[in-house]
Amino acid sequence: MSFFEELKRRNVFRVGIAYAVASWLLLQLTEVLTGLLEVQADVGKIVIILLIVGFIPALIFAWAFELTPEGVRREKDIDRDESIAPHTGKKLDRVIILGLVAVIAVMGIERFWFAGPNTGEPSAAPTETAMQAGQPDRVEPASTTAPDTQPGAHHQESVAVLPFTAMSSGEDDEYFADGLTEEILNSLAGLPELLVTARTSSFHFKNQDLPIPEIAKILGVNHVVEGSVRRSGERVRITAQLIRAEDGFHLWSDTYDRTLEDIFAVQEDIAANIAETLDVVLNEEKRTAMREAGIGNVEAFIAFQKGMDAYQRAHTVEFPITVLPEANQWFDAALAIVPDLDSALYLRTDLYGHILLENGSNEQPHSAAELETAVTEIINGLARASRVAQNEPLRVIMEAESLIFSDDWSRIPALLETAFTLGYCNPINWMAEFSQPFGYASALAANQEERSRCDPLAGWPVVAASAAQIWDLQPEKALETAETFLARATFNPWVDDQRFKAKLALGHWNDDPGMFGPNPEGSNYSTPRVIDAYAASGQLDQARAVFEDWRATHQVNDGDQLIVSAILGERNAANQLAARIDARVGGSLALSVAVSSCNCGAPFDLDATPNFKARIEEAGFNWPPVSPIKYPAKDW
Repeated sequence: MSFFEELKRRNVFRVGIAYAVASWLLLQLTEVLTGLLEVQADVGKIVIILLIVGFIPALIFAWAFELTPEGVRREKDIDRDESIAPHTGKKLDRVIILGLVAVIAVMGIERFWFAGPNTGEPSAAPTETAMQAGQPDRVEPASTTAPDTQPGAHHQESVAVLPFTAMSSGEDDEYFADGLTEEILNSLAGLPELLVTARTSSFHFKNQDLPIPEIAKILGVNHVVEGSVRRSGERVRITAQLIRAEDGFHLWSDTYDRTLEDIFAVQEDIAANIAETLDVVLNEEKRTAMREAGIGNVEAFIAFQKGMDAYQRAHTVEFPITVLPEANQWFDAALAIVPDLDSALYLRTDLYGHILLENGSNEQPHSAAELETAVTEIINGLARASRVAQNEPLRVIMEAESLIFSDDWSRIPALLETAFTLGYCNPINWMAEFSQPFGYASALAANQEERSRCDPLAGWPVVAASAAQIWDLQPEKALETAETFLARATFNPWVDDQRFKAKLALGHWNDDPGMFGPNPEGSNYSTPRVIDAYAASGQLDQARAVFEDWRATHQVNDGDQLIVSAILGERNAANQLAARIDARVGGSLALSVAVSSCNCGAPFDLDATPNFKARIEEAGFNWPPVSPIKYPAKDW
């Protein structure tokens, strides 16, 4: 008998097949239990190693021994005529068949139950229409994600990274978990193959117990990452899962038990595993980009998270300047450790812009020393941030914003030609107010529409987009943009203000009782917005009465008085106010904001503001701007 036939007779082949089938089933069970019990990720690797090591001994055992009614006996001790190997082989055949049936069943369950119905081609990244149906799509200010927005572009997977749950209760553990979440988010956001939901929208679901499919539908993503973090001294346990949104199936999960020194290697590993699971091919260049996207220091990203918390609180109060110094303390603490942290460099300049705006509009006068510091800080801060910006359009935005606070606007138009380049979810701050009236509304609108798709629950991109659409003489689109957001997200008073302005531009002040009602709580209007409704509808006496009643009990800054004077047709008063603003430090910013906010063309005569006039002429901007909202009393 040949060696091959002897292998068959002794059931060596059958044992090998049965071993392989049983090993596959055991690995599936191990993967499920590892995820459910949150045991160490190394368990799966250990099982694989043991199974590989055991394969050869199993074959040797099948060759050297035989199962008999009396038990296991050595093959050489059994008479060939008394061997029951053929009978044992039939039993093994049945075991193999049952095992293969189990394999097919497991694969079928995964394919047809967990994977859901076959939809053919993978779904494309959410479009504007999808957003309107309640399915929006994806960094905080320094995000450099470059979504593929060109017609006919390849399919782009979309993913949201939800805030990791802090399972321990140390003083900074929640900030630590938030920081780790953002590190992973930013690492993934650097990959052009992925559409990654920005921080603002992902963190909206913090401490909310909503089903993953519901969260994914709101964010317009196909996949969700969630996890937990537990700290104990220098030890950290991190669990992470990548979940397919349509059915909740775990595409990947792992658990890491490491020290704080190893935390950033874990972050990179999690991001890399998620990317590879979503079929992103990672070369060394992409791995380097992912690595450099993070902060890379535990103390720094805890400080940055505290700064972000204060920064966001600052923009929910009437006077952001009361909270922004706290945010800057934390940003500066982070920058002391990581000097080129672009987000912190950019965000910390906001304080100084508000100081200059307050001074220019006479909201809150500041000392000469404070103003000198503010001008230096915002110009140098934006210049420093632009040097470490992670893409060219973001660098240009920061450089252009720094020039707003300078005495030379001549280079701004050239910068604005590329600042709003599509393909990046870049932030803007003062540039939104500045560029709308002077010929860049269309580009700004498209840019902020894209950013809104990246950050679907953030109100500011919607405010900027709808404001730009009004200046672009598309009030219908502005109204749709605002109402779509209000229908799908938590009420945002600033977005409602834009809805109000769009209705004024359309002349729809009579089809909504709210047009003549009080400001919503948290409105961006510093005066009753019903004044604008009365002025636009020609009810000037009512507008003046409301304004006088308001001014009797509230401080009204020069910028707001300028706007009211303009829409009521009081040209001389508007020019006098504009001249006072123009003479102050920060005056050009305050006048730009007044022009942008009024939506009424030129609220004042340019000759009344020699400093502002010099800036407009340097830049070559057209004057007067268009007038998106028509106020009957304003005849200039």
